[in-house]
Amino acid sequence: MTKNIRITAVIAIVAIIGVTYGIYTLSGHKAPREGNVAPVEGTVSQAELDRATASLKSAINVADQLSGTTGTSFTFQAQPTYGHYGNFGLVKYVNQVKGVGLVDETAVTFHGETDNDNAEVDSKTGQVISFHRSIDHTNPGKEKTQAEIETTMRIFLNEVYPDFKQVEPTLTFSPGIKGVRLNNGNYFFDWEDNDYQKQLPEGVETERAPFIQVGITSSGYIFSYNNTIDIYRNALKEFNLTQ
Repeated sequence: MTKNIRITAVIAIVAIIGVTYGIYTLSGHKAPREGNVAPVEGTVSQAELDRATASLKSAINVADQLSGTTGTSFTFQAQPTYGHYGNFGLVKYVNQVKGVGLVDETAVTFHGETDNDNAEVDSKTGQVISFHRSIDHTNPGKEKTQAEIETTMRIFLNEVYPDFKQVEPTLTFSPGIKGVRLNNGNYFFDWEDNDYQKQLPEGVETERAPFIQVGITSSGYIFSYNNTIDIYRNALKEFNLTQ
């Protein structure tokens, strides 16, 4: 049985890998998975809510400053109970179709004004794991060159993820663009940890490899950010999962 079939079966049978919403890929926005996941128990403390909100505000502010859209209102609202991470999950298989989740998911999740506006923050560290927000297609802004776009994206990453320069050499970089022509579409810059699975014991798998992704328009508006590198690496240490 293939890995994808096994993962689908695990989700359907034991409902352990939660997905709140999909990721942006080079082929477009990934549709959310079915809502057949087990609820996450626990109420987020006020201290966690405050720290998560401050972290998300800071990341959004950096993105707005770089895109020249400062002064916009912060519309994300933190949810009072823990949620699942959209792109994080570790499972150990006990047979071909049954597995058990190895890591509790305690994300501080945020909802925005639309279904496309959402975010996740690590409740333990306060690190922003993801944010996705709508694009104003009525005011696209002046197009930038690909070099300018990549410079903007890297400044953003170094601000919101200070360990980026140290971590980048261990990742595989995949630049890309979704659009009709260069500078007439949305850029998606991806880094993936392809060696992570090699560190896991036999039978333990991830939903997808740890990754970083930044989505940015041709005018420099950063509309999406994902970073699961640290929550995966911290899980290795916390739950002693290295082989």
